[in-house]
Amino acid sequence: MDLTFYLQTFDHFIIYLAVSLVLFLIGTYIFKLLTPYSEREQIKNGNTAVSLKLLGKMAGLVVVLQSAIRHSINLVDLAIWALIAIIVQIVLHLVIEYILTRNTNLAKEVEKGNIAVGLLLGGVSVLVGMIVAATISY
Repeated sequence: MDLTFYLQTFDHFIIYLAVSLVLFLIGTYIFKLLTPYSEREQIKNGNTAVSLKLLGKMAGLVVVLQSAIRHSINLVDLAIWALIAIIVQIVLHLVIEYILTRNTNLAKEVEKGNIAVGLLLGGVSVLVGMIVAATISY
């Protein structure tokens, strides 16, 4: 085992980690802007449905980011693929949520604490993230 190699590449690890965390925060913030209620307040008040939905959104973003990291050739490439994937994931999530909400306001259901709806929407975010992540390649 050549410890020197790992020490020489440690700076790359830190840079990619920092950039990825910033991209994760950007994606989470955009999702937060699209939510008609305060997720922080709802979770603080014990709303499990909101927590499940937010966790699913975050997990979906992480799946997308890990794929962008694996397939990028440099930091610029990582940022471009990650931003494209985050936007596509958000759009697809909104489209699917709209399709599921024809007769029901799912945002209101989650805000009221409907755990089944929160889990469904969180799960949709993870599944969409997996599909988007699979499309990132050369």
